[in-house]
Amino acid sequence: MRKNLLLASLTTVMMLAACVTINIYFPAEEVRSAADRIVQEVWSERNGAPAPQPVAPPAAPAAPAAPAEKQGPTSLLRQFWGASTVHAAQDINVTTPEIRAIKEAMKARTTELRPFLDGGQVGIGRDGLLKVRTLDGLDLRARSQVNRLVTVENQDRLRLYKEIANANKFPDRAHEVQAIFADSWREQAASGWYIEDAAGAWSRR
Repeated sequence: MRKNLLLASLTTVMMLAACVTINIYFPAEEVRSAADRIVQEVWSERNGAPAPQPVAPPAAPAAPAAPAEKQGPTSLLRQFWGASTVHAAQDINVTTPEIRAIKEAMKARTTELRPFLDGGQVGIGRDGLLKVRTLDGLDLRARSQVNRLVTVENQDRLRLYKEIANANKFPDRAHEVQAIFADSWREQAASGWYIEDAAGAWSRR
């Protein structure tokens, strides 16, 4: 009798465990935090100053502990079935050699891009990529330089999003990484730079 009861208990536990799903969710908030840091780091070269360090928000006060519940068979079952999905949190990895190399290239390019961003020839598109707005007032050499800089910068940005997605085990979510970075590029643009809105219209920040 005791052997049968033990076997039944083990079977129940195994059935309950099989119902628990590990869900690796897309960590949008963590990606946003990483995007803000990377944009700050890349664009800190605008003024030759070190990138500002993000200030951590104050910790929320701890919630009062709930009274202990008697762990009878019914409450244990409720615990298992009520928490059938477990979300596995993850830290965003932005320190691979590929990611570091891309960031360094973008930082070095900022000095060349700044005159065209300040002058309005180049703007930040709604997708977070750079766009050539106008070539008026530029000679042939400057026009060639603008087109080259924008092309190479956009290639690096797309590579960066892909590398971040691959490094963090969600390779099919690079487009979501890009969307988050797009907000950060626009929000951290310098005063006077052109920003494209959702309707495709340009305005100075």
